[in-house]
Amino acid sequence: MSTNPYQNQPGANYPQELPQGMAIAALVTGILSLTLCGIFTAIPAIICGHVGVKQADNGEASGRTMAMAGMIMGYISLALTLLAIIAYVVIIVFVVGAAAAGGAAAAGQGGGF
Repeated sequence: MSTNPYQNQPGANYPQELPQGMAIAALVTGILSLTLCGIFTAIPAIICGHVGVKQADNGEASGRTMAMAGMIMGYISLALTLLAIIAYVVIIVFVVGAAAAGGAAAAGQGGGF
């Protein structure tokens, strides 16, 4: 072993890992948006995913794949939530329309007074 005090210590030159905070946040909120929380975590998943991808592309962070996965899950959850809302509105309009038509038909077929 060398006695040179200016020599680097073994293992001191390992490259430091880049942070993955936004990528992890996007992935967690994306999974939550598909399983439990719907639109309430889909929007943060989309936002964190876009920020995480941008940071990874600029070399400020790693975890581009995690950020993309979270963002995609957020978009899927948002689309499914919006489709469910549209389906509910269509069903309600159909039921109200059928009830109104049935009520008008029943009123028209009254007992001949």
